[in-house]
Amino acid sequence: MSSTYYPLSPTNIPKKLTGLTPSYQFRAFLAILAILLFFVLYSAMVVALGYLAYYAIIYDMGDVNKLTILLKVGAIAGSAMLFVFTLKFIFKLKNHKFTNRIKLEKSKNPELWSFINKICEETGAPKPKSIYVDPDVNAYVAYSNMWLSLFLPVRKELTIGMGLTDCLNLSEFKAVVSHEFGHFAQRSMKIGSYIISANTIIHDMIFDRDKWDDLLDQWRASDIRLSAAAWVITPIIWVIRQILNLFYQFLNIMYSSLSREMEFNADKVAVSTSGSDAIISALWKLDEGSNNWNSTLNHAYLAAQKKIFVKNLYVHNALVIERGAEKQKSLLSQLPEDNRGGKHYFSVSEASKVSMYASHPPNDKREDSAKVPYIDCAADERSPWLLFGNKDELQERMTTLLYKQYFDKVAEKHVAKQTFEDFIKTENQGAELLEEYDNSFQDRFMHVPELSELKKAAAKVEAPNLGMLDNLKSELKILMQPAKEIEELMSKAQQIAQGTAKEKSFSFKGIEYTKKNLENGYTFLLNQREEIFNENFKQWDTSFCALHYAIADGAGKTAELEAHYQQHDCLTKLYKKITGIKNSIYQSVNNLQEREDVTQAQVHSLTENIKQMADAINDELKALETISFVPMPNIDSIQELKEAIVEGGVFKREQGNIFENGGFNTIMSNIETAILSCQRIDQKSIGTILSFHKKLQEQLG
Repeated sequence: MSSTYYPLSPTNIPKKLTGLTPSYQFRAFLAILAILLFFVLYSAMVVALGYLAYYAIIYDMGDVNKLTILLKVGAIAGSAMLFVFTLKFIFKLKNHKFTNRIKLEKSKNPELWSFINKICEETGAPKPKSIYVDPDVNAYVAYSNMWLSLFLPVRKELTIGMGLTDCLNLSEFKAVVSHEFGHFAQRSMKIGSYIISANTIIHDMIFDRDKWDDLLDQWRASDIRLSAAAWVITPIIWVIRQILNLFYQFLNIMYSSLSREMEFNADKVAVSTSGSDAIISALWKLDEGSNNWNSTLNHAYLAAQKKIFVKNLYVHNALVIERGAEKQKSLLSQLPEDNRGGKHYFSVSEASKVSMYASHPPNDKREDSAKVPYIDCAADERSPWLLFGNKDELQERMTTLLYKQYFDKVAEKHVAKQTFEDFIKTENQGAELLEEYDNSFQDRFMHVPELSELKKAAAKVEAPNLGMLDNLKSELKILMQPAKEIEELMSKAQQIAQGTAKEKSFSFKGIEYTKKNLENGYTFLLNQREEIFNENFKQWDTSFCALHYAIADGAGKTAELEAHYQQHDCLTKLYKKITGIKNSIYQSVNNLQEREDVTQAQVHSLTENIKQMADAINDELKALETISFVPMPNIDSIQELKEAIVEGGVFKREQGNIFENGGFNTIMSNIETAILSCQRIDQKSIGTILSFHKKLQEQLG
């Protein structure tokens, strides 16, 4: 390839920049030791249980009678079950198949392949077997066959996310790809394969419940003369699982420690090809890039529910990025100068919000590592899409694949670009009004008083004016303060859990919470915030609605406002009803699981109850037809409203034994989706009310 699309590399690279540190080598040694220890003990267990099965077959019974025959059969069956238990994972061995990728042929993407090969030359990494793209903000390296890689020098594959390509410049793209090739060059990457393999074995034996467990349960349930051996091996299995669980935790602690060092080293590789700033500025941009892509995906999903499909989603993602470009440029200019060189991107410890970097070290630590020493390099601001062959064709193919794999949809026809943009604009209507009220409606229900109570409260409002509204907004800020303080503690709890906070604990209401009881503390904070929202805002909501009812009364628009309030009240009740049904189903299932002896009749009764609860949601959806419908953004009718909650506007009744045919998972998945949809509709409804309020406020001049 010509050097046209290959950014300049730094020239002042220290010789040992990418060398392995003593800390790296020590952690690699510990990880290898842990792997060897596991496989030695695991092999010993397999051999021992295999020999036990062999001995059970060949040992001399002595006198032949009913008892000795039962003992012989029980010994053979029990030892065979134990032996199969250690090897049952073999029957499940398979490489993960990625269904959301497109392979990039060399002949159609010569510039990209040449670009990658040039990076390989710079980093000393082996060239990839294949290059793929997937839809997301993503980049990773993987073995083409993980299980073969344990024994053979299997070549690796590179996957590049098209969402990532959208939001970086050419230098940053080079740095991110160089980071991945830094892993290519790391021999310790194979340690990860062994750790993953060991985890697969252990996870299957400890956590997976399959036909082997069903067979053991059936055996224990048979006549005691036949099931004695099953009862004997049950505690043995329990002990093996507990020991393996300790190994599971030990292996992952060892690997997570090594993984941190591997990421720092891979960052150094990126620095060697692109300078210190490129990989860090990429990290800084990727959080927003991920948010933009998730927003584009969300709008694509919602539009698909209305049969609105576009040919190329990446055109619209580019428009989202373009709309935020000035803001990003402003934020970048406001970053402080780093005395080591360049900008100081991360001043506090925080984990990346991008899934590809979720398990990596905190961003500020990565910045510190990448800038010691600081390596200067000119930035190439061009788009990485220059490297791809037919960009538009690739983006259109990926859009079609994305609709199928992510949304299970096939586009019958495509709309014009502006139609989709209009959908997005409509979808975001009312968002600015929610912000005007300090986003106080985001995590709570808006209380709409009964009509008689509303009229009574409105009658007390004398000469409504905008000053009253300003007073309400001031009161709202005061009411929100305790909730915001709790949310700050919730954020700190999350940082402690991620290991990105300087503090190791937080205190609330005289109780200190550390990592040991962090989950309890977070749940307590969540409940306290919920209590504040439920108890402290009811009077404010009543005053807020009453003020606007009084304004509407003076303008002759009470009927319209009542329709808005009635609809929102019905939607709130539906939201709470579906959430309550979800909780009731899970509680019923948990109650049954806690019982020692569960009969088939009890399972059948629970199955019918769950189906009836799901049917009850349909009754609630049907009841929506009785309200005076008020259109909301992108929801223009009662039928569209129901379809926005559940596909087709109705929950389909699952047939048969839902715990065996997958029906239970389908029901719960549909309910979870309906709850998320209700959250969206709740915000739309409040936005619609606030928009109508805004029109009423204009009556006051």
